[in-house]
Amino acid sequence: MILPRFDVLVPQTVPEACAMLAKHADEGVRILAGGTDLLVDLRRPIVAQHVPRCDGCPTHPEGKVVSTIECLPSDSDPLMAPGGSLRAALEDPRHASPAYLVSLHKLKELKGIERLADGKLRVGALTTITEIERSPEVRQNWTALADGAADLGSPLVRNRGTLGGNIANARPAADTAVPTIALDGELTLHGTSGTRTVAAKDFPRGPGLSVIKPDEILTSVHFPSPLPHSDSAYYKLANRKALEISTVGVAVWLALEESNGPVKDVRVALGAVGPTPILAESVREVLEGKVPDEKMIKQAAKAAVGDARPIDDHRGAAWYRVQMVELLTARLLTTVLERIRGK
Repeated sequence: MILPRFDVLVPQTVPEACAMLAKHADEGVRILAGGTDLLVDLRRPIVAQHVPRCDGCPTHPEGKVVSTIECLPSDSDPLMAPGGSLRAALEDPRHASPAYLVSLHKLKELKGIERLADGKLRVGALTTITEIERSPEVRQNWTALADGAADLGSPLVRNRGTLGGNIANARPAADTAVPTIALDGELTLHGTSGTRTVAAKDFPRGPGLSVIKPDEILTSVHFPSPLPHSDSAYYKLANRKALEISTVGVAVWLALEESNGPVKDVRVALGAVGPTPILAESVREVLEGKVPDEKMIKQAAKAAVGDARPIDDHRGAAWYRVQMVELLTARLLTTVLERIRGK
């Protein structure tokens, strides 16, 4: 992997980090947390599939070699048209590399898992995925989040990757973002103008796009206190068990009035079936206020399909994703319901 040149800035406080982001916004600046996604984003396109072959240039008159930055420009060479060679690809502003990385590794206040006095859970943005996966507190009361952490990447990735990084990247298949939405998480964003709170479901705006401002940092995620007779779960469907992006991800949180009573509230979040994770509001309309049974769960799963907006890609066809949304929603609703009734 070939990385571009950049300078690393190391702030001592969150306000200092935000000031650095604001100062260098015009030059290109990115946040470095765990770095597991950032390094991939920064890599130069040197894989053959990423660029065409050089069919002839002043450096390679015979052509038939993979384009390299050694290809010299030529006014008469069509390969040198924008996007035609690796040189052009590297100069394309869409692939511009940041001049600065702001490393957050010294901001210890952004780390850790804490149960607050009001029963809520606070998870620092720099808390690693491994720490979340192994937390008994998270596993017992915010199970979907622990499930998502356990499914993310590989052990090496989980040791470096952070909750804040996984959510802030705003990818529609992010394994902790989908459970965070189902669990009604709230994100705390700190910027040069102050601090604000954003609901996790309102944070993403598209693949890699979010409401975060250029000078803001995601500092923590808060989860509501668990309700009596409630539980949650997440399932990641992928082509392999590790180092894979999900084909479909489903997270379910369910609360009953009493162990065998009607549904008090329900939240189903869907991943990888739209440009952002989707909160399937239609499920609530089917289940809320009713005592769930097998038939009703099937109806709720079909309703979730109506909220999904899948596409065809190399991980799966849209029709397959539709079927899996229905199957997994029904399966997880059943699983969570049985857990609640069995407590």
